[in-house]
Amino acid sequence: MGNMSIAMSDMTNLRRSVVVDLIMVQVIAMSIGAFLLIIFEGYKMSSSQLAWSMGSLFVTFMLAGMVYRRLGD
Repeated sequence: MGNMSIAMSDMTNLRRSVVVDLIMVQVIAMSIGAFLLIIFEGYKMSSSQLAWSMGSLFVTFMLAGMVYRRLGD
């Protein structure tokens, strides 16, 4: 039972860098996904779908920039 409590303590006691890394992985995955979607399916999309995809790509780049700026502080 002692090992289980140590494991739970280790999992819940996350350092800030681990959480930031997890967020960055998600943001980078979203930006790569939006970029690949535009590259390979952009010619099939309507103008509104393409605008939403471009907007999501822009937002994910902004989020990545915000996180990297906070990492630099």
